[in-house]
Amino acid sequence: MSTNMNRRQFLYASGAALAGLGLVACGGSPSSSEGGSSDAGADSGSGKKRIVYVINGTLGDKSFFDSGNDGMKEIESKYGDKVETDTREMGYDTSVWESTALDIASEGWDVMILGTFDMVDYADEIATQFPDTKLWFFDEAWDFDAKPHDNIYGILFAQNQGSYLVGMAAAYASKTKKVAFMGGMENKVLQDFFAGYKQGALAVDPSIEVQDDWTQSFSDSTIGHDHAKALFQSGYDVVFSCCSACGLGAFDAAVEMGDGYYVIGVDGDQGAYWEAQNEPEKAAHTLTSMMKNVGNTFVYAAGEELDGKIPYGTVETYGLDKDGVGFAVTDATKAVLTEEQLAAIDQAKQDIVDGKITVDTMF
Repeated sequence: MSTNMNRRQFLYASGAALAGLGLVACGGSPSSSEGGSSDAGADSGSGKKRIVYVINGTLGDKSFFDSGNDGMKEIESKYGDKVETDTREMGYDTSVWESTALDIASEGWDVMILGTFDMVDYADEIATQFPDTKLWFFDEAWDFDAKPHDNIYGILFAQNQGSYLVGMAAAYASKTKKVAFMGGMENKVLQDFFAGYKQGALAVDPSIEVQDDWTQSFSDSTIGHDHAKALFQSGYDVVFSCCSACGLGAFDAAVEMGDGYYVIGVDGDQGAYWEAQNEPEKAAHTLTSMMKNVGNTFVYAAGEELDGKIPYGTVETYGLDKDGVGFAVTDATKAVLTEEQLAAIDQAKQDIVDGKITVDTMF
Protein backbone atom coordinates (compact mmCIF):
# COMPACT_ATOMS: atom_id res chain seq x y z
CA MET A 1 0.00 0.00 0.00
CA SER A 2 1.10 3.55 -0.57
CA THR A 3 2.53 5.53 2.33
CA ASN A 4 0.02 8.18 1.38
CA MET A 5 -3.47 7.93 2.81
CA ASN A 6 -5.66 5.68 0.68
CA ARG A 7 -8.72 6.87 -1.21
CA ARG A 8 -11.23 6.28 1.57
CA GLN A 9 -8.92 7.77 4.18
CA PHE A 10 -9.03 10.88 2.04
CA LEU A 11 -12.79 10.97 2.35
CA TYR A 12 -12.61 11.04 6.12
CA ALA A 13 -9.97 13.73 6.08
CA SER A 14 -11.93 15.85 3.62
CA GLY A 15 -15.02 15.54 5.77
CA ALA A 16 -13.01 16.58 8.81
CA ALA A 17 -11.75 19.62 7.00
CA LEU A 18 -15.20 20.52 5.74
CA ALA A 19 -16.96 20.03 9.02
CA GLY A 20 -14.19 21.24 11.28
CA LEU A 21 -14.15 17.91 13.05
CA GLY A 22 -11.21 16.59 15.00
CA LEU A 23 -9.77 13.21 14.11
CA VAL A 24 -11.47 10.29 15.78
CA ALA A 25 -9.01 8.10 17.62
CA CYS A 26 -8.44 4.88 15.73
CA GLY A 27 -7.93 1.69 17.68
CA GLY A 28 -8.20 -2.01 17.09
CA SER A 29 -11.83 -2.24 18.13
CA PRO A 30 -14.66 -1.14 15.86
CA SER A 31 -17.08 1.48 17.13
CA SER A 32 -20.82 1.37 16.62
CA SER A 33 -22.21 4.46 14.93
CA GLU A 34 -25.24 6.49 15.85
CA GLY A 35 -27.01 5.09 12.80
CA GLY A 36 -27.08 1.50 14.03
CA SER A 37 -29.65 -0.53 15.92
CA SER A 38 -29.38 -0.64 19.68
CA ASP A 39 -29.34 -4.46 19.47
CA ALA A 40 -26.15 -4.58 17.41
CA GLY A 41 -23.59 -7.29 18.06
CA ALA A 42 -24.33 -10.89 18.89
CA ASP A 43 -27.53 -12.33 17.43
CA SER A 44 -30.39 -10.61 19.24
CA GLY A 45 -32.89 -13.37 18.49
CA SER A 46 -35.31 -10.81 17.07
CA GLY A 47 -36.02 -12.83 13.94
CA LYS A 48 -35.22 -9.80 11.82
CA LYS A 49 -32.76 -9.69 8.93
CA ARG A 50 -29.52 -8.35 10.42
CA ILE A 51 -27.36 -6.09 8.23
CA VAL A 52 -24.05 -4.49 9.28
CA TYR A 53 -22.11 -1.82 7.37
CA VAL A 54 -18.36 -2.14 7.98
CA ILE A 55 -16.28 0.96 7.20
CA ASN A 56 -12.54 0.76 6.61
CA GLY A 57 -12.20 4.21 8.12
CA THR A 58 -14.52 6.41 10.15
CA LEU A 59 -17.63 8.47 9.66
CA GLY A 60 -17.50 12.24 9.30
CA ASP A 61 -16.54 12.65 5.64
CA LYS A 62 -19.83 14.35 4.69
CA SER A 63 -19.63 12.28 1.54
CA PHE A 64 -18.84 8.65 0.71
CA PHE A 65 -18.93 6.84 4.07
CA ASP A 66 -21.57 9.17 5.51
CA SER A 67 -23.78 8.54 2.50
CA GLY A 68 -23.62 4.82 3.23
CA ASN A 69 -24.54 5.41 6.86
CA ASP A 70 -27.47 7.59 5.81
CA GLY A 71 -28.60 4.64 3.73
CA MET A 72 -28.41 2.38 6.78
CA LYS A 73 -30.59 4.82 8.72
CA GLU A 74 -33.07 4.85 5.85
CA ILE A 75 -33.14 1.04 5.79
CA GLU A 76 -33.91 1.03 9.52
CA SER A 77 -36.63 3.63 9.02
CA LYS A 78 -38.18 2.00 5.96
CA TYR A 79 -37.85 -1.66 6.91
CA GLY A 80 -37.46 -1.50 10.70
CA ASP A 81 -40.12 -4.14 11.26
CA LYS A 82 -38.10 -6.60 9.19
CA VAL A 83 -34.49 -5.45 9.53
CA GLU A 84 -32.05 -4.36 12.21
CA THR A 85 -28.87 -2.55 11.23
CA ASP A 86 -25.58 -1.35 12.57
CA THR A 87 -22.59 0.59 11.25
CA ARG A 88 -19.07 -0.28 12.44
CA GLU A 89 -16.04 1.98 12.02
CA MET A 90 -12.73 0.11 11.85
CA GLY A 91 -10.54 3.22 11.83
CA TYR A 92 -7.43 3.81 9.70
CA ASP A 93 -4.97 1.40 11.26
CA THR A 94 -4.84 -1.09 8.40
CA SER A 95 -3.08 -3.66 10.59
CA VAL A 96 -6.33 -4.34 12.46
CA TRP A 97 -8.73 -4.42 9.54
CA GLU A 98 -8.50 -8.17 8.92
CA SER A 99 -8.99 -9.24 12.54
CA THR A 100 -11.70 -6.65 13.14
CA ALA A 101 -13.67 -7.61 10.04
CA LEU A 102 -13.44 -11.30 10.95
CA ASP A 103 -14.58 -10.56 14.51
CA ILE A 104 -17.63 -8.73 13.15
CA ALA A 105 -18.37 -11.60 10.76
CA SER A 106 -18.27 -14.04 13.66
CA GLU A 107 -21.24 -12.24 15.28
CA GLY A 108 -23.62 -13.97 12.90
CA TRP A 109 -24.86 -11.12 10.71
CA ASP A 110 -27.07 -12.09 7.80
CA VAL A 111 -25.50 -9.44 5.56
CA MET A 112 -22.17 -7.60 5.79
CA ILE A 113 -21.60 -4.54 3.64
CA LEU A 114 -18.01 -3.57 2.93
CA GLY A 115 -16.02 -2.35 -0.01
CA THR A 116 -13.28 -0.37 -1.78
CA PHE A 117 -10.14 -1.84 -3.31
CA ASP A 118 -8.44 -2.09 0.09
CA MET A 119 -10.90 -4.74 1.31
CA VAL A 120 -10.95 -7.32 -1.50
CA ASP A 121 -8.75 -9.91 0.21
CA TYR A 122 -10.55 -9.54 3.55
CA ALA A 123 -13.94 -9.96 1.90
CA ASP A 124 -12.65 -13.08 0.14
CA GLU A 125 -11.54 -14.47 3.51
CA ILE A 126 -14.88 -13.69 5.17
CA ALA A 127 -16.87 -15.22 2.32
CA THR A 128 -14.81 -18.40 2.63
CA GLN A 129 -14.91 -18.73 6.42
CA PHE A 130 -18.55 -17.66 6.81
CA PRO A 131 -20.44 -19.13 3.83
CA ASP A 132 -23.83 -18.46 5.46
CA THR A 133 -23.09 -14.72 5.68
CA LYS A 134 -23.95 -12.71 2.61
CA LEU A 135 -21.64 -9.88 1.55
CA TRP A 136 -22.46 -6.77 -0.44
CA PHE A 137 -19.10 -5.62 -1.79
CA PHE A 138 -19.10 -2.13 -3.26
CA ASP A 139 -16.98 0.36 -5.22
CA GLU A 140 -14.51 -2.15 -6.62
CA ALA A 141 -15.04 -4.75 -9.31
CA TRP A 142 -15.30 -8.27 -7.88
CA ASP A 143 -13.55 -10.89 -10.03
CA PHE A 144 -15.78 -13.95 -9.66
CA ASP A 145 -13.48 -15.97 -11.92
CA ALA A 146 -10.55 -15.50 -9.54
CA LYS A 147 -12.61 -15.46 -6.34
CA PRO A 148 -15.84 -17.41 -6.95
CA HIS A 149 -18.34 -16.96 -4.13
CA ASP A 150 -22.10 -17.41 -4.31
CA ASN A 151 -22.56 -15.34 -1.14
CA ILE A 152 -21.10 -12.11 -2.57
CA TYR A 153 -23.08 -9.43 -4.39
CA GLY A 154 -20.87 -6.92 -6.19
CA ILE A 155 -21.93 -3.26 -6.37
CA LEU A 156 -20.23 -0.83 -8.73
CA PHE A 157 -21.00 2.80 -9.45
CA ALA A 158 -21.03 4.18 -12.97
CA GLN A 159 -18.77 7.10 -12.07
CA ASN A 160 -17.96 7.37 -15.77
CA GLN A 161 -21.58 8.35 -16.46
CA GLY A 162 -21.70 11.08 -13.83
CA SER A 163 -18.27 12.25 -14.91
CA TYR A 164 -19.51 12.60 -18.50
CA LEU A 165 -22.06 15.14 -17.28
CA VAL A 166 -19.56 17.18 -15.26
CA GLY A 167 -17.21 17.01 -18.25
CA MET A 168 -19.91 18.72 -20.28
CA ALA A 169 -20.26 21.34 -17.56
CA ALA A 170 -16.50 21.92 -17.57
CA ALA A 171 -16.45 22.46 -21.33
CA TYR A 172 -19.38 24.86 -21.16
CA ALA A 173 -17.75 26.85 -18.34
CA SER A 174 -14.23 27.02 -19.74
CA LYS A 175 -13.14 30.27 -21.36
CA THR A 176 -9.64 29.01 -22.20
CA LYS A 177 -10.78 25.77 -23.88
CA LYS A 178 -8.49 23.90 -21.47
CA VAL A 179 -9.87 21.76 -18.61
CA ALA A 180 -8.14 19.32 -16.29
CA PHE A 181 -8.70 16.24 -14.16
CA MET A 182 -6.71 15.85 -10.93
CA GLY A 183 -6.64 12.30 -9.58
CA GLY A 184 -4.93 10.81 -6.55
CA MET A 185 -3.48 7.77 -8.31
CA GLU A 186 -4.01 5.92 -11.55
CA ASN A 187 -6.20 3.09 -10.28
CA LYS A 188 -9.05 1.67 -12.33
CA VAL A 189 -11.84 3.57 -10.60
CA LEU A 190 -10.16 6.96 -10.98
CA GLN A 191 -9.26 6.23 -14.58
CA ASP A 192 -12.96 5.52 -15.09
CA PHE A 193 -13.77 8.98 -13.74
CA PHE A 194 -11.31 10.50 -16.21
CA ALA A 195 -12.60 8.51 -19.18
CA GLY A 196 -16.14 9.80 -18.74
CA TYR A 197 -15.02 13.34 -17.95
CA LYS A 198 -12.90 13.59 -21.09
CA GLN A 199 -15.63 12.15 -23.32
CA GLY A 200 -18.23 14.56 -21.93
CA ALA A 201 -16.01 17.59 -22.44
CA LEU A 202 -15.16 16.57 -26.00
CA ALA A 203 -18.84 15.99 -26.77
CA VAL A 204 -19.42 19.70 -26.13
CA ASP A 205 -16.27 20.93 -27.83
CA PRO A 206 -14.15 18.49 -29.88
CA SER A 207 -11.30 21.01 -29.90
CA ILE A 208 -11.07 21.40 -26.11
CA GLU A 209 -7.91 20.24 -24.35
CA VAL A 210 -8.50 17.76 -21.51
CA GLN A 211 -5.47 17.12 -19.31
CA ASP A 212 -5.07 14.46 -16.63
CA ASP A 213 -2.80 15.11 -13.65
CA TRP A 214 -1.97 12.66 -10.83
CA THR A 215 -1.01 13.92 -7.40
CA GLN A 216 0.08 10.54 -5.98
CA SER A 217 -1.58 11.61 -2.75
CA PHE A 218 -5.02 11.43 -1.20
CA SER A 219 -4.10 13.17 2.02
CA ASP A 220 -1.85 16.19 1.49
CA SER A 221 -3.93 19.28 0.69
CA THR A 222 -0.75 21.28 0.06
CA ILE A 223 0.10 18.95 -2.82
CA GLY A 224 -3.45 19.34 -4.12
CA HIS A 225 -3.21 23.11 -3.86
CA ASP A 226 0.10 23.20 -5.70
CA HIS A 227 -1.04 20.87 -8.49
CA ALA A 228 -4.28 22.79 -8.99
CA LYS A 229 -2.50 26.15 -8.87
CA ALA A 230 -0.03 24.96 -11.50
CA LEU A 231 -2.88 23.78 -13.70
CA PHE A 232 -4.73 27.07 -13.32
CA GLN A 233 -1.57 29.04 -14.09
CA SER A 234 -1.05 26.89 -17.20
CA GLY A 235 -4.43 27.97 -18.54
CA TYR A 236 -6.71 25.18 -17.31
CA ASP A 237 -9.60 27.11 -15.82
CA VAL A 238 -11.69 24.13 -14.63
CA VAL A 239 -10.22 21.29 -12.54
CA PHE A 240 -12.15 18.13 -11.64
CA SER A 241 -10.59 17.22 -8.29
CA CYS A 242 -10.69 13.48 -7.47
CA CYS A 243 -8.09 13.06 -4.75
CA SER A 244 -9.92 13.50 -1.47
CA ALA A 245 -8.27 15.55 1.27
CA CYS A 246 -5.47 16.29 -1.15
CA GLY A 247 -8.08 17.80 -3.46
CA LEU A 248 -9.32 20.24 -0.84
CA GLY A 249 -6.32 22.38 -1.69
CA ALA A 250 -7.73 22.87 -5.19
CA PHE A 251 -10.58 24.97 -3.79
CA ASP A 252 -8.11 27.26 -2.04
CA ALA A 253 -6.17 27.59 -5.27
CA ALA A 254 -9.30 28.53 -7.23
CA VAL A 255 -10.19 31.21 -4.69
CA GLU A 256 -6.64 32.59 -4.91
CA MET A 257 -6.84 32.72 -8.70
CA GLY A 258 -10.07 34.70 -8.60
CA ASP A 259 -13.00 34.97 -10.99
CA GLY A 260 -13.29 32.44 -13.76
CA TYR A 261 -11.49 29.54 -12.06
CA TYR A 262 -13.52 26.56 -10.93
CA VAL A 263 -13.23 23.20 -9.20
CA ILE A 264 -15.58 20.26 -9.74
CA GLY A 265 -16.15 18.30 -6.53
CA VAL A 266 -16.52 14.55 -6.13
CA ASP A 267 -18.60 11.90 -4.33
CA GLY A 268 -20.80 14.40 -2.46
CA ASP A 269 -22.22 17.85 -3.25
CA GLN A 270 -19.13 19.77 -2.19
CA GLY A 271 -20.59 23.12 -3.18
CA ALA A 272 -23.43 22.56 -0.72
CA TYR A 273 -20.91 21.50 1.93
CA TRP A 274 -18.94 24.72 1.53
CA GLU A 275 -22.14 26.72 1.84
CA ALA A 276 -23.10 24.80 4.99
CA GLN A 277 -19.67 25.51 6.45
CA ASN A 278 -20.01 29.25 5.74
CA GLU A 279 -17.33 29.19 3.04
CA PRO A 280 -19.12 31.20 0.33
CA GLU A 281 -15.99 31.89 -1.73
CA LYS A 282 -15.18 28.21 -2.07
CA ALA A 283 -18.83 27.46 -2.84
CA ALA A 284 -18.77 30.11 -5.59
CA HIS A 285 -15.74 28.43 -7.16
CA THR A 286 -17.35 24.96 -7.07
CA LEU A 287 -18.87 24.57 -10.52
CA THR A 288 -20.67 21.30 -9.70
CA SER A 289 -19.93 17.90 -8.15
CA MET A 290 -20.05 14.32 -9.42
CA MET A 291 -21.99 12.53 -6.69
CA LYS A 292 -21.84 8.86 -5.71
CA ASN A 293 -25.09 8.11 -3.91
CA VAL A 294 -23.86 5.17 -1.85
CA GLY A 295 -26.79 5.22 0.57
CA ASN A 296 -29.34 4.97 -2.22
CA THR A 297 -27.77 1.72 -3.41
CA PHE A 298 -27.89 0.22 0.08
CA VAL A 299 -31.59 1.04 0.44
CA TYR A 300 -32.36 -0.39 -2.98
CA ALA A 301 -30.38 -3.55 -2.23
CA ALA A 302 -32.14 -3.98 1.13
CA GLY A 303 -35.51 -4.02 -0.60
CA GLU A 304 -34.24 -6.54 -3.13
CA GLU A 305 -32.79 -8.67 -0.30
CA LEU A 306 -36.11 -8.79 1.52
CA ASP A 307 -37.82 -9.80 -1.72
CA GLY A 308 -35.21 -12.48 -2.39
CA LYS A 309 -34.15 -10.87 -5.64
CA ILE A 310 -30.47 -10.05 -5.16
CA PRO A 311 -28.39 -11.91 -7.78
CA TYR A 312 -25.56 -13.19 -5.61
CA GLY A 313 -22.51 -14.29 -7.55
CA THR A 314 -22.77 -11.32 -9.90
CA VAL A 315 -21.81 -7.65 -10.07
CA GLU A 316 -24.38 -4.92 -10.74
CA THR A 317 -23.61 -1.35 -11.67
CA TYR A 318 -25.62 1.53 -10.25
CA GLY A 319 -25.61 4.41 -12.66
CA LEU A 320 -27.79 7.34 -13.59
CA ASP A 321 -30.75 5.03 -14.12
CA LYS A 322 -30.80 3.93 -10.46
CA ASP A 323 -29.61 7.26 -9.02
CA GLY A 324 -26.30 5.65 -8.10
CA VAL A 325 -24.45 8.69 -9.43
CA GLY A 326 -25.56 12.24 -10.09
CA PHE A 327 -24.76 15.78 -11.17
CA ALA A 328 -25.10 18.54 -8.55
CA VAL A 329 -26.76 21.81 -9.51
CA THR A 330 -26.08 24.63 -7.06
CA ASP A 331 -26.38 28.40 -7.15
CA ALA A 332 -22.83 28.51 -8.51
CA THR A 333 -23.76 26.09 -11.29
CA LYS A 334 -26.72 28.25 -12.27
CA ALA A 335 -24.59 31.40 -12.14
CA VAL A 336 -22.04 29.98 -14.61
CA LEU A 337 -24.09 27.80 -16.95
CA THR A 338 -27.05 28.96 -19.02
CA GLU A 339 -30.47 27.35 -18.90
CA GLU A 340 -29.82 25.95 -22.37
CA GLN A 341 -26.55 24.37 -21.24
CA LEU A 342 -28.18 22.83 -18.16
CA ALA A 343 -30.96 21.51 -20.38
CA ALA A 344 -28.36 19.94 -22.67
CA ILE A 345 -26.76 18.19 -19.70
CA ASP A 346 -30.17 16.93 -18.58
CA GLN A 347 -30.81 15.63 -22.09
CA ALA A 348 -27.44 13.88 -22.12
CA LYS A 349 -28.34 12.25 -18.79
CA GLN A 350 -31.55 10.91 -20.30
CA ASP A 351 -29.73 9.78 -23.45
CA ILE A 352 -27.25 7.82 -21.32
CA VAL A 353 -30.10 6.17 -19.43
CA ASP A 354 -31.87 5.38 -22.70
CA GLY A 355 -28.71 3.93 -24.24
CA LYS A 356 -28.40 6.62 -26.92
CA ILE A 357 -25.03 7.67 -25.49
CA THR A 358 -22.50 5.00 -24.52
CA VAL A 359 -19.94 6.35 -22.07
CA ASP A 360 -16.37 5.15 -22.22
CA THR A 361 -15.36 3.00 -19.24
CA MET A 362 -12.33 1.24 -17.78
CA PHE A 363 -14.52 -1.66 -16.61
